[in-house]
Amino acid sequence: MPTLQSGSQPASQVLCFALAGESYGIPILKVREIQAEAAITRIPKSPPYMPGVINLRGAIVPILDLRQRFGLGTPPEGGRPVIVIVEVQGRTLGMRVDAVSDVLDLEASAIKAPPELGAQGQLGREFISGLATQSSAQEGGAMLILLDLDRLLSDGDLLALEAAAT
Repeated sequence: MPTLQSGSQPASQVLCFALAGESYGIPILKVREIQAEAAITRIPKSPPYMPGVINLRGAIVPILDLRQRFGLGTPPEGGRPVIVIVEVQGRTLGMRVDAVSDVLDLEASAIKAPPELGAQGQLGREFISGLATQSSAQEGGAMLILLDLDRLLSDGDLLALEAAAT
């Protein structure tokens, strides 16, 4: 975990997780809990990145598969994905990820704006709130892609999630 300079306060804490060998982060305040892979009930006609719902202590929680959402392919054989339960725009949903690693304190100065990429790739820039290095002051430190959960789903996606959860 990076150390903070004396007198400085962390701008935010992020939960770090892995997808297809890359590191991602989401605001810890949006995370409700982390679940081991639960049995997902498939919902007919749902998009591939919304595989279904889980029963979380009596609540029906829709699941978003981030590998599928970002076009990163299928997970490797023998992987043990986990589900991160988050609150997005007043709705509870689960995000299936490859693995959860840790919680980092990030200073505002460590977070950089995402670069202009021209034509957008599989992961549209609109989902990215910033980039940060995971290792403090190390050359070649791994990049951490910070996601904007509020912009991860369109209004249509949110309506589909609501319909799946009812």
